[in-house]
Amino acid sequence: MNSKLLRKKIPFPNFWILFLILTGCKSIDPLPPEEKIIDPPIKTASLSYLSIPIELNLKNSFVEAEKDIPKTFSGKQNSCEGLSYTYRLNRDAIQFKTNTNGLDFSTSLKYSLDLSYCPKCTDLFSKEGNCVVPRFFGSCGINEPLRKASISFSSKINILSDYQIKSKTSLSNLDLTDPCKITLVNYDITSILDKEIKKEMKTIENQIDNEINKIDIKSLCTSAWSEIQNPIKIDKYGYLSINPEKISISQLQFANNKAQFNIGIETRPIVRTEYLEEKKITLPNLTEFKKSDGFTLTLDIFASYDSLNNWIYNALKNKPIEINKKVIFFDTVKIIGADGYRLFTQVHFSGARNGKLFFSVKPNFDQNEQKLAISELQMDLKTRNVVLKTAKWLLNEKITQKLEKNIYFDLSNLLTTATKEITKSLNTRINEQVEMNGMLQNIRIMEIYPLKKGIFVRSEISGQLKLIIE
Repeated sequence: MNSKLLRKKIPFPNFWILFLILTGCKSIDPLPPEEKIIDPPIKTASLSYLSIPIELNLKNSFVEAEKDIPKTFSGKQNSCEGLSYTYRLNRDAIQFKTNTNGLDFSTSLKYSLDLSYCPKCTDLFSKEGNCVVPRFFGSCGINEPLRKASISFSSKINILSDYQIKSKTSLSNLDLTDPCKITLVNYDITSILDKEIKKEMKTIENQIDNEINKIDIKSLCTSAWSEIQNPIKIDKYGYLSINPEKISISQLQFANNKAQFNIGIETRPIVRTEYLEEKKITLPNLTEFKKSDGFTLTLDIFASYDSLNNWIYNALKNKPIEINKKVIFFDTVKIIGADGYRLFTQVHFSGARNGKLFFSVKPNFDQNEQKLAISELQMDLKTRNVVLKTAKWLLNEKITQKLEKNIYFDLSNLLTTATKEITKSLNTRINEQVEMNGMLQNIRIMEIYPLKKGIFVRSEISGQLKLIIE
């Protein structure tokens, strides 16, 4: 039906009343703003340095060394002319303990010695030779209690550039506490015993070094390197990716039967709201270790707009706005994008009128207050044109004031909660052998960038992290 026929059937004043009712009930539905995606250049974060103390329990290595080192040693020297002897050594259990730079080992020995001496020998009647005078015989620890001695060793241990442990064990003390008092001509039996015991103790030195060198630091580092590349779940906030790039190891220190050292890791950590599995990199060569206490990291956080939209909705829901005796409610307010400098928001409202409005806002971050707020709220041009024609009263400043007042994020409480959640995530058992203990002491936001799909936040975190290896 054309307008002329409508006017004939409906009186002129009533026609305009009906027109206003029909147009007044029509939902306001402007076109969204054109996308102008100009993501700002974000400077690559400098490498952060993470120093992780490692505690390695050596008890298992001590047990293996104790099992593999012989408990009995024997030897002899036979000659026609001069001194001949046979000896036997029995060791007790080896006692292990740590010192600042390595390990100390000690044990006690019980020994016996049987010897003879020929001043002059001839091979006239036998090619083996015959003593031309009666031999002198002597013994100790035979047909009597075994004689005693105490012995100790010291091991110096270093980590080489290829992750291998290198041990050098040497005899540090030999004490013949129950010496063999035999004098034959000009031979010093004590020095002979000393020489033979030291020769046999080379076996213990080599065996201790072999056991220490078996400690596979590279496998431990490879396992830890692989594990820390897995995103760490942080309840409510997403996933923390450490993104390690370089690794170094300090020199070993020892205390309470444990080896202690630090792994230094250069890293570019980031927190994402969604899980993202990235390709792992293999364990690199060692770099020079830098002494550091705990860690201070530049942490990049990417938060999708979906999570921010929930905060905005909770801040504005059930808060009416009255304009010229007309009341409207914000049903949803959400961020739909950004151009690198301003955020685009879409507002669905109901009440005196229904529809949606599009705005652009400038995000402002207060470092001291750790708050993210908005300012310079502007109605999109297409939205403004529609509102001018259908509901001019919606251009009232009360709407922009209400939005600017309520769209803010007090991130201080969020950071406090995030600190607790990250700390909880840093305290976990990685596998059967490795346990991770950590504490996040501080987190502070430094910069915020509005991007097409979310907010990019650069923050600084500090804390402590430790690995305990059984």
